[in-house]
Amino acid sequence: MVYALGLLSVAVLISGSRGPGARTRPPTPGNGVHLFALIALFCLATVLFIVVDAYTMIAGIIIATTLFWYLRQTHAAAQRTKQSLQLASFLSLCAGNLRAGVTMVDAMDYALDNTTPDKFLSPTLQTAARQARSGGSGPRVLIDASLPDLQRLGHLWETSERHGIPLVALIDQMRSRISSKQRHGESTRAALQGPQATAVILTVLPLAGLLMGTAMGANPLGLLTGGGIGGLLLVIGVGLDAAGFVVTHKILQSASPS
Repeated sequence: MVYALGLLSVAVLISGSRGPGARTRPPTPGNGVHLFALIALFCLATVLFIVVDAYTMIAGIIIATTLFWYLRQTHAAAQRTKQSLQLASFLSLCAGNLRAGVTMVDAMDYALDNTTPDKFLSPTLQTAARQARSGGSGPRVLIDASLPDLQRLGHLWETSERHGIPLVALIDQMRSRISSKQRHGESTRAALQGPQATAVILTVLPLAGLLMGTAMGANPLGLLTGGGIGGLLLVIGVGLDAAGFVVTHKILQSASPS
């Protein structure tokens, strides 16, 4: 049971705990999936602890934790891309209405009514518009948001009100920046497909070696899952393989703008 609790603790840490002074983040659509994954991993760890030895259990923890981390990173990247596209569409509608002479609040209401609702962007934008319409500070609502793009929009709105700069010009620049960043990101991800495929192949290459050894009549799985020196080699090998996969993913991720 110690190993099962260890797996659950590692997965909780990877899921991103917040400290007492951390900024509140909006709920993500994957939270329910992540909770289900944590429960499934806990149950699997309990079963494995009963069936297999300690070394195999530790190797399973490393594999499951690495897989959970990768899926979480992939989901977060896809969510950021979706948010950027929706915000660019929102800004485009706002800019068009501002050119027609309407106020920022009316432009935001029109853009919100004519774009696909998003559970991250829409509530904050609606709150900002409602606050500005009632005489409060709409830009401050956006500046206090957790999403960087909304914070940037809030600063632009506040700068326009403070210095009299036409807001439509600032919004156009922000929208162009988001669109340019998206195009650059798409081209970069396309160029990185080859290295990503290579990283996956290198990660599963040890498994191919085990299958080849089994086909030749050896028993590598029996050695690695039998405890002792073989179990220690299993933990070291799986740990190095997982570390290489994580480092490679981080390098490729840093090359692609988020």
